[in-house]
Amino acid sequence: MSDPQISIDLARIEHNARTVVDLCKSYGITPFGVTKGTCGMPQVARAMLRGGVAGIAESRFENIRRLRDAGIDCPIMLLRSPPLTRVEELVRTVDVSLQSELQLMREISRVAERLGRVHDIILMIDLGDLREGIWPSDLIPTVEAVMALPGVRIAGVGTNLTCFGAIIPTQENLTQLVAHAYKVESITGRPLDWVSGGNSSSLPLLLEGGMPAGINNLRIGEAILQGGRDTFLTEPWAALDRDAFELTGELLEVKTKPSMPIGQSGIDAFGNVPIFVDEGDRLRGIANIGREDVIAEGLMPTRPGVRVLGASSDHLVLDLTDADPPLAVGENVSFRMNYGALLTVMTSEYVEKVPMRDVCETGESRTYAIETDAIGGALIVVQNIAERIDHLGFERSAKEDALTLSVCARRGDVIRFVEDAGRRHDALGMIWIDSDAAMMPDGDRDAPPAENAVLRRMLDRLPPHVAPENIVLIGLRNAAPEEAAALKASRMRIFTMAEIDAVGLRQAMRDAIAIASAGTCGFHLCYSPTATDMSGWSGGIGGITVRETHSAMEMAALSGKLRSLSVSGIDAALPSPIGAECANFILSAFGKTIL
Repeated sequence: MSDPQISIDLARIEHNARTVVDLCKSYGITPFGVTKGTCGMPQVARAMLRGGVAGIAESRFENIRRLRDAGIDCPIMLLRSPPLTRVEELVRTVDVSLQSELQLMREISRVAERLGRVHDIILMIDLGDLREGIWPSDLIPTVEAVMALPGVRIAGVGTNLTCFGAIIPTQENLTQLVAHAYKVESITGRPLDWVSGGNSSSLPLLLEGGMPAGINNLRIGEAILQGGRDTFLTEPWAALDRDAFELTGELLEVKTKPSMPIGQSGIDAFGNVPIFVDEGDRLRGIANIGREDVIAEGLMPTRPGVRVLGASSDHLVLDLTDADPPLAVGENVSFRMNYGALLTVMTSEYVEKVPMRDVCETGESRTYAIETDAIGGALIVVQNIAERIDHLGFERSAKEDALTLSVCARRGDVIRFVEDAGRRHDALGMIWIDSDAAMMPDGDRDAPPAENAVLRRMLDRLPPHVAPENIVLIGLRNAAPEEAAALKASRMRIFTMAEIDAVGLRQAMRDAIAIASAGTCGFHLCYSPTATDMSGWSGGIGGITVRETHSAMEMAALSGKLRSLSVSGIDAALPSPIGAECANFILSAFGKTIL
């Protein structure tokens, strides 16, 4: 492993989100999921949304842009006031924001009126934590001033606790928030949408049954991401999973050294005077993680006996004397993290982020199903494909998790098969092997798409949990200028034939599987025979060889992540030898090998 990695188990995050949502629902509370701890990672946002959160809350415009670009269209809440220079971006991209400064709200009003919009705000009230918020004695005049502003609507009131002054949410201070909400409602003459009672730190009060009636929103990040590691400090909430994130680095050095530095002591590179305890000679390790990547004090080694001694900018120093089992140079060492450490890791550009789902949810299915049109069905019969798949150890089944094979004449018919796969497997990736972009401007959206606009139509109507960042196009050889522009804006990963010639098909496919599988249940593979050069057939205009096509299919099978396979372009004019070769490609995708 060349660089540190953080693995992100989306199944655990989804579980935590659902657990929190179910608890909140029983008290009439609707939570938003906070993704700022993961820099607005779209896969994390989708996991929270699958868990039932009503929307996503973020603090950075860069993260909000990342979410919107990924096709996440749920309500988004901005957690902090923007600079005056970014108010227009606020009005254009955010549904509701937390506000406390009248001057800023006047600017929001001015911009919203110019754009012909109305922006929802939640007035933040300072209940003693002394971070942001209107002081209670100033609330009524502030409300009256905001009511006179066009383009701004008071959608609710809220408060923030524990983040600065470490003031704990209690029945007393949150009852004050509810009382302030009643005052605002009496002034505005209408009920508020939101009475937002804080963040994850409010969950212990909710579990104790002490949450005042009237609180109907919480902004939950740490409890969903970290399982309440920093929220439930003394008595963990057993229903939450604390192991969604794991940071892994490689040991660069393992040596026995004294536990006390030798020589005159000064201050370290960060202005601190380090303190050491004399424990005699100890086995020390150095990992490729530093303070540029993480707050070292927030790391908790997963291996028994390992201790974190400290860190410089690029190195993490560990005591490995009691590690069980022992560790050596080149081995990996892993850590859980508190919220501060997680935040810095996700911000570091030197740490690779690896979204994944729990292994137990992605086991390879040994059942299969077949869906075809009339011409595709003829290929299945003529080439005896079903019986040959049976001989590979598969059993034909109608189960939802069966590996589904679809064969059709028109490329456009693939869309419904992808949609069906998306319904069966939420969080699905896709690998599209084709020589043509199929990204021409789409015409009548109510009519079947033209063959050269199929991929564009598919991107426009992706199922909810198929994301552009999990789609890969392999083998592209032809793209008109307007298609090239659409492809560049699509957020798909594209391997042209020029790139495949440079890195090789196996490396391209290896990368494609990693991208399509990142944070998903697996992937759908779309294949068009035109992507492959096959002798004796003028239709094969692609640059991938027959052997490379088999290799791609074999790699898909070996990955254990293939959930469904579509083969299109099987028309009545397809020469019999080419049909036979396509049948062999299908069998390779089902795991057929020479031995």
